[in-house]
Amino acid sequence: MRDRHSSWCAPRRRALHSLIALTLALMALLPMAQAADAQALRPGSASLRTLDLGPTVRWYETHLGFRQVSVDSRVQARRVVLERQGFLLEIAEDHKATPQAGAADVDTTSATGVPVVSLLVPDVDREVRRLRGSGVEIVRDPEDDLDGSFRSALISDYGHRTVELREPLGSPGSFHPTGR
Repeated sequence: MRDRHSSWCAPRRRALHSLIALTLALMALLPMAQAADAQALRPGSASLRTLDLGPTVRWYETHLGFRQVSVDSRVQARRVVLERQGFLLEIAEDHKATPQAGAADVDTTSATGVPVVSLLVPDVDREVRRLRGSGVEIVRDPEDDLDGSFRSALISDYGHRTVELREPLGSPGSFHPTGR
């Protein structure tokens, strides 16, 4: 009787051990999957137009830590490509970058209020304090998004375009007991 019971339990016990091992392995992979999800949220590039190429480039280098990776000077227009943590920002000189009085230009965020660039930062509150201390205009102080997945703030760049700073807070819909 005992042999039949042990022969009946042994395969189930091995299956249970395999299931536990698989569960532990999947739990170990979860942080890697979350990191991959955060990476997928990171935009790869953006482009903006400006009347003042030099001062605009210096503003992004000085205040947001971008560095020049490419400069293209042509007779009709100049452009600079900046990089920050894998994010590429193309800034092009355009003498028509500012809308005429009363005209709406969808490419000019200063006219629409829509952010021209959205950057991921590790701590949006600390970044806003640093930028405020260096004289950058803060358009909106940091606040949590409604779904709790990001904490974001808005700042104004050299050309008065809106730049969004976003701090990932975890998986969407997750509970944050401290509000962060």
